[in-house]
Amino acid sequence: MPFFVDDVFLRMLGISIPPFDMIWVVEQLRDCALQGQYNPEKIGDQIKENRLLYEFGEITKEEYEKVNDELNHQLKIANRVNNMNLNQRVDILG
Repeated sequence: MPFFVDDVFLRMLGISIPPFDMIWVVEQLRDCALQGQYNPEKIGDQIKENRLLYEFGEITKEEYEKVNDELNHQLKIANRVNNMNLNQRVDILG
């Protein structure tokens, strides 16, 4: 906790040392997690796979439609997340 408080204090002064800045590390972890979770290419591949499973008779039409709706919703959210500028910093101190 003391290191985090020091990082916040240094940020208030406009000082940031990226390799040792705890806030920077947390931001990097967040960005990595979001890229993995909201990857439109990965979701697109899952949509194609679902379609193939349906065409080969591996799943029923109801299962296909349910999964397809969920994946399309995830794809819509992923596109929104990827269009946001997550690296933009906001100076709340003025």
